[in-house]
Amino acid sequence: MGRTTITRRRAHVLGASAGLASLLGPLPGMPALAAVRPRARGFGLTVTPADFDGGRTSRVLRAPRRFDLVGVRGSGRVEVRVRARGGRWSAWVPLAAHGDHAPDTGTGQRASDPVWTGGSHELQLRLARPARRSLRVHMVAVPAAARRRGAVRTARARAAQAAPAPGTPPPIVPRSAWGADAVPPRSQPSFGAVQVGFVHHTVTTNDYAPQDSAAIVLGIAKYHRDTNGWNDIGYNFLVDKYGQVFEGRAGGVDQPVVGAQAQGYNAQSTGVAHLGTYAAEAIAEPAMAATAQLLGWKLSLHGVPTEGTVVLASAGGSSNRYPSGTPVSFQRISGHRDGDNTSCPGDALYGQLPELRRRATALAGPIAPPAPGAVTLSVAVPSVPYGQAAAFAGMVTHAGGGAAPGETVALQKRGATGAWVTVARTTAAPDGTWAARVPWKRSGQVRAAAAGLTSPVASVAVLTSVTVRVPRRRRVRSGGVLRLGGRVRPGGPIRVLVEIQGRDGAWRRVRELRARVRGTSWSLGIPMRRPGLYRLTPRTPGPERVQSGALVVRVVRR
Repeated sequence: MGRTTITRRRAHVLGASAGLASLLGPLPGMPALAAVRPRARGFGLTVTPADFDGGRTSRVLRAPRRFDLVGVRGSGRVEVRVRARGGRWSAWVPLAAHGDHAPDTGTGQRASDPVWTGGSHELQLRLARPARRSLRVHMVAVPAAARRRGAVRTARARAAQAAPAPGTPPPIVPRSAWGADAVPPRSQPSFGAVQVGFVHHTVTTNDYAPQDSAAIVLGIAKYHRDTNGWNDIGYNFLVDKYGQVFEGRAGGVDQPVVGAQAQGYNAQSTGVAHLGTYAAEAIAEPAMAATAQLLGWKLSLHGVPTEGTVVLASAGGSSNRYPSGTPVSFQRISGHRDGDNTSCPGDALYGQLPELRRRATALAGPIAPPAPGAVTLSVAVPSVPYGQAAAFAGMVTHAGGGAAPGETVALQKRGATGAWVTVARTTAAPDGTWAARVPWKRSGQVRAAAAGLTSPVASVAVLTSVTVRVPRRRRVRSGGVLRLGGRVRPGGPIRVLVEIQGRDGAWRRVRELRARVRGTSWSLGIPMRRPGLYRLTPRTPGPERVQSGALVVRVVRR
């Protein structure tokens, strides 16, 4: 579960009777949850322009097997409707292909947010304009055991609770109880800092029973990891309409785990997603009560209030409303749309946020008063690609807590000898905020200094960057050798994944070869024996890497 150190502040907030053992162990007044170990299955279906017969609505498509969750990878506006074999069609539901829930860095492929279908066999797609290219539909089937053995007892435990004491967490369904063992994370969790709580909705059905919720969470986790290519489920927590709270991304509910839920701000926030669609329908009272208690506990646990504003540095990204390095002011409890180009968490739920803030404040734990004068430092992301700019922001305040406009802020990096070296200077704006961007080629610690004060120390790592020299010829005769090469910075080992495209359009692994590396240059000769279309992807070991786009070549017969 990652780091489990309980600081003095955490011990004070949680109290002697509300540590992690009681948080994720047997819940008060109920037996221990039996672990659910269902094996969710992922599969897909390629839909070609011929399936639309020149129109915008596809023929009835039969899935390879029963499915409970569906999404699509492609371009343009897509809607889907589903039915069980011999049943009635559902309403048309949009498959939002913008992918605005996303990591700040990484190479995961973007797909739509998934839609829960709850045991369907057939589907139809509807497009905004006639199809010109194929779409790949991705599906997840959740075993009946997960649907039957949900965490409904948690809702009963919540109903039996007396009025919660400030600073105590709600009952939280652990990962083991909703089947996370079947979709283990691809890598170890990353840790940032919790400054804001972002509220989301999952854009799935609102028509589900309490025993369905664990299966919905499992389906989303399988889709996020295997279809989107993320390390784990994107959200830190998920809440259903019955008030059941589920542990999301692995790493520890009391830890500042970096999720994939608000691109550009993941390293500075925690994300709570409501199961359902709340564009026109408000969340129910049990969900409101659970979320207020959850955020009241979680934010105060990390030493921040539930009301007021904070300035964060945007890390940018295709879905971000602000360019990288922009200082952005957020409410401590914000909607996803406040930072990214999205309608999430829906108009109705967004309108409930003032009430959520008020109720979370009533349930928050004690917060230490701010220092009489301070310099704050916000790091946009904990790691950046080699040579790209790391973005920083913060605020300077005088004694008494007032803004300190015009103060010179020095951004300092710890050198090889341990001394602090100024790498950038900027001036605080009229409201006391400041921002700076610095090209980052070496991992290290950083701090801000102004008016004789220094901020807490933060760290920014460098991600390995890989480039490829594109060969002059993209067609190779079978039996020949394709010569590849490029740069890797900083230097390190390189492997090239070789894949071939099947008749269904899917890429299948052929082999992986180790390249020869000298300094920051790499080279590799790849024997190309079998005709076909190949995709070659250079990769570095470990989760923290940035790689170039894949190279596609065709091997033809002699």
